[in-house]
Amino acid sequence: MALFSRATYITTDNEATGVSIATWFLATTFIIMFLSRQSVRYVMLRRVQLDDYLMTGAMILSLGLSLAYSIAASHGMGNKVVSVADAHTIQKAYYAADLLYIMALCCVKLSLVIFFNNIAVDEKQKRVILGLGAFAIMSAISTLFAAALQCGGPRSWEVMTLHCFNQSAFWTAFGVLDMFTDCSIIVLSIMLVWDLRIPISRKAVVVGCFAPRVLVIAAAACRLAYLATISPHKNPAFNVWVSVICTEVQICLSISTACIPCIKPFFEGVESGVWQSDHLRRRGFSINDLYSKGYAKRSEAWTDSQRTGSVPKTEAEVQVTVQHVTPSEDGELSALPAFEGGKWEGIDAH
Repeated sequence: MALFSRATYITTDNEATGVSIATWFLATTFIIMFLSRQSVRYVMLRRVQLDDYLMTGAMILSLGLSLAYSIAASHGMGNKVVSVADAHTIQKAYYAADLLYIMALCCVKLSLVIFFNNIAVDEKQKRVILGLGAFAIMSAISTLFAAALQCGGPRSWEVMTLHCFNQSAFWTAFGVLDMFTDCSIIVLSIMLVWDLRIPISRKAVVVGCFAPRVLVIAAAACRLAYLATISPHKNPAFNVWVSVICTEVQICLSISTACIPCIKPFFEGVESGVWQSDHLRRRGFSINDLYSKGYAKRSEAWTDSQRTGSVPKTEAEVQVTVQHVTPSEDGELSALPAFEGGKWEGIDAH
């Protein structure tokens, strides 16, 4: 009976428990996705790359955001009645979560930008990718400073009071920039495979790995819709609970969808064959030359796949295995080719 009397119920006047449950459920989800991604990456590459560090940073920042929301919920965020002391704690935690939210999203997007840059071959594509990365960094820095100073000093954490600037307009502007960069990521995935000589079905698979980011855009739009209704005049400590859950959903989806391209079938294809074979074709090898040479899946010994910007060896120097892949009747590859042994100038994988 004692435990029963201390139980906290989710009611129309008390949503704090629901916020805590949703926060840690979503945090557990993106942690599992992150660990799965890192496990696959390490098994395949045996090394940690820059995009892995960025994704790790995003996960740590997102955990901090979840902890901040959990602290706020434990002090009554989502309840209609809170004490003055609890209101101060809620605002401090909410303020910290805002900053962590901006940084976490930026790290996720930069991780994807680095991933794109690693597999891109065409210099024009690389310039577009780096431009998107620069835009993401500049927008994150500017909005981070604005969010940090939204209520001035010395009590800059009082984000639910009347002495802050127009927060609705600020978060709307940030949301538009955020959704624009997510749309750009999807468009970039299409751009990377548009000219490749592979079946449309394989192009669709590659684009499909990034298409789920439309869910991130949808979550961001929902967050903006609920934030627009929050006002310091209308008990913000209670009304903010829906937007908090939307924020957690967006963070969870952002990390989870960014992990999808690193699943083994896709990662093997883009890292070991499709882009590199197309790069050879652009360097002067005809598609028939590539067919006649034959390609095989990457051996376990090849762990240092050459990146972009390299110069291939001459045709006589290119060595491949005897397991051939022949073109289909429509002139497209029926399997993903890959060079064995890292036979690129300046690279010795052995």
